[in-house]
Amino acid sequence: KQWYQRRVRGSCEMFWILLVVVAAQVSGYQYEYCNWLFYNIPRYNYTCNKDNLCWYGCSKGYCWSQCNGVGKVNWDGPEGTCNTAFHVNGNLEWCWLTGPDAKGYKTCSTDADCQGVLSNSCHGSCSVG
Repeated sequence: KQWYQRRVRGSCEMFWILLVVVAAQVSGYQYEYCNWLFYNIPRYNYTCNKDNLCWYGCSKGYCWSQCNGVGKVNWDGPEGTCNTAFHVNGNLEWCWLTGPDAKGYKTCSTDADCQGVLSNSCHGSCSVG
Protein backbone atom coordinates (compact mmCIF):
# COMPACT_ATOMS: atom_id res chain seq x y z
CA LYS A 1 0.00 0.00 0.00
CA GLN A 2 2.78 2.47 0.84
CA TRP A 3 4.53 1.70 -2.45
CA TYR A 4 1.30 2.48 -4.32
CA GLN A 5 0.76 5.76 -2.44
CA ARG A 6 4.33 6.90 -3.18
CA ARG A 7 3.89 6.01 -6.86
CA VAL A 8 0.59 7.92 -7.12
CA ARG A 9 2.03 10.94 -5.29
CA GLY A 10 5.09 10.88 -7.55
CA SER A 11 2.87 10.71 -10.65
CA CYS A 12 0.80 13.67 -9.47
CA GLU A 13 3.93 15.72 -8.80
CA MET A 14 5.27 14.92 -12.27
CA PHE A 15 1.92 15.88 -13.80
CA TRP A 16 1.96 19.31 -12.11
CA ILE A 17 5.58 19.93 -13.07
CA LEU A 18 4.78 19.06 -16.69
CA LEU A 19 1.69 21.26 -16.63
CA VAL A 20 3.68 24.24 -15.34
CA VAL A 21 6.37 23.74 -18.00
CA VAL A 22 3.80 23.51 -20.82
CA ALA A 23 1.90 26.57 -19.54
CA ALA A 24 5.13 28.58 -19.39
CA GLN A 25 5.99 27.60 -22.96
CA VAL A 26 2.53 28.42 -24.32
CA SER A 27 2.23 31.73 -22.49
CA GLY A 28 5.44 32.96 -24.12
CA TYR A 29 3.78 32.78 -27.53
CA GLN A 30 1.02 35.19 -26.59
CA TYR A 31 3.39 38.12 -27.08
CA GLU A 32 4.78 36.90 -30.41
CA TYR A 33 1.80 36.01 -32.61
CA CYS A 34 -1.63 37.35 -33.46
CA ASN A 35 -4.68 35.74 -31.85
CA TRP A 36 -4.17 31.98 -32.29
CA LEU A 37 -7.87 31.29 -32.87
CA PHE A 38 -7.81 32.91 -36.30
CA TYR A 39 -4.76 31.20 -37.88
CA ASN A 40 -5.19 28.92 -40.89
CA ILE A 41 -8.97 29.12 -41.02
CA PRO A 42 -10.08 29.89 -44.59
CA ARG A 43 -13.27 31.72 -43.64
CA TYR A 44 -11.26 34.35 -41.75
CA ASN A 45 -8.36 34.84 -44.16
CA TYR A 46 -6.98 37.74 -42.09
CA THR A 47 -3.45 39.14 -42.29
CA CYS A 48 -1.33 39.40 -39.13
CA ASN A 49 0.49 42.64 -38.39
CA LYS A 50 3.53 41.23 -36.58
CA ASP A 51 4.52 44.69 -35.30
CA ASN A 52 1.48 45.09 -33.05
CA LEU A 53 -0.02 41.55 -33.08
CA CYS A 54 -3.26 42.81 -34.61
CA TRP A 55 -5.14 41.15 -37.45
CA TYR A 56 -6.09 43.50 -40.28
CA GLY A 57 -7.51 43.49 -43.75
CA CYS A 58 -9.59 45.07 -46.45
CA SER A 59 -13.33 44.56 -46.18
CA LYS A 60 -16.13 46.23 -48.13
CA GLY A 61 -13.56 48.59 -49.67
CA TYR A 62 -12.12 49.89 -46.39
CA CYS A 63 -9.19 49.02 -44.13
CA TRP A 64 -9.92 47.53 -40.73
CA SER A 65 -7.78 46.37 -37.82
CA GLN A 66 -8.21 44.37 -34.67
CA CYS A 67 -8.30 46.63 -31.61
CA ASN A 68 -8.64 46.39 -27.84
CA GLY A 69 -11.98 47.42 -26.41
CA VAL A 70 -13.19 45.10 -23.69
CA GLY A 71 -10.16 42.86 -24.38
CA LYS A 72 -7.94 45.57 -22.94
CA VAL A 73 -9.12 44.65 -19.44
CA ASN A 74 -7.31 41.32 -19.35
CA TRP A 75 -4.40 42.10 -21.69
CA ASP A 76 -1.00 42.45 -20.05
CA GLY A 77 1.02 42.52 -23.24
CA PRO A 78 3.20 45.35 -24.48
CA GLU A 79 1.51 48.74 -24.87
CA GLY A 80 -0.01 49.21 -28.31
CA THR A 81 -0.38 45.50 -29.07
CA CYS A 82 -3.64 43.60 -29.54
CA ASN A 83 -4.95 41.01 -27.12
CA THR A 84 -3.86 37.70 -28.62
CA ALA A 85 -6.37 35.53 -26.78
CA PHE A 86 -9.57 37.57 -26.46
CA HIS A 87 -12.56 36.99 -28.70
CA VAL A 88 -16.33 37.06 -28.31
CA ASN A 89 -17.95 33.90 -29.67
CA GLY A 90 -15.22 33.60 -32.29
CA ASN A 91 -15.28 37.27 -33.30
CA LEU A 92 -12.50 39.82 -32.95
CA GLU A 93 -12.85 43.33 -31.66
CA TRP A 94 -12.13 45.54 -34.65
CA CYS A 95 -12.47 49.02 -36.10
CA TRP A 96 -12.18 50.84 -39.41
CA LEU A 97 -8.79 52.52 -39.74
CA THR A 98 -8.39 56.25 -40.15
CA GLY A 99 -7.04 57.21 -43.56
CA PRO A 100 -3.91 59.18 -44.43
CA ASP A 101 -3.56 62.56 -42.75
CA ALA A 102 -6.16 61.45 -40.16
CA LYS A 103 -8.99 62.12 -42.59
CA GLY A 104 -11.91 59.76 -43.16
CA TYR A 105 -11.48 56.04 -43.81
CA LYS A 106 -8.69 54.38 -45.78
CA THR A 107 -10.08 52.82 -48.94
CA CYS A 108 -8.64 49.58 -50.31
CA SER A 109 -9.13 46.67 -52.66
CA THR A 110 -6.63 44.27 -51.04
CA ASP A 111 -5.06 43.81 -47.60
CA ALA A 112 -1.78 45.15 -49.00
CA ASP A 113 -3.45 48.54 -49.62
CA CYS A 114 -3.82 48.92 -45.85
CA GLN A 115 -0.15 48.59 -44.93
CA GLY A 116 0.46 52.33 -44.92
CA VAL A 117 -2.19 52.98 -42.25
CA LEU A 118 -1.71 50.02 -39.90
CA SER A 119 -0.47 52.23 -37.08
CA ASN A 120 -3.28 54.78 -37.53
CA SER A 121 -5.99 55.04 -34.90
CA CYS A 122 -9.52 53.73 -35.21
CA HIS A 123 -11.97 55.90 -37.11
CA GLY A 124 -14.81 55.32 -34.66
CA SER A 125 -15.19 52.84 -31.85
CA CYS A 126 -13.72 49.40 -31.35
CA SER A 127 -16.56 46.87 -31.66
CA VAL A 128 -17.26 43.15 -32.01
CA GLY A 129 -18.77 41.49 -35.02
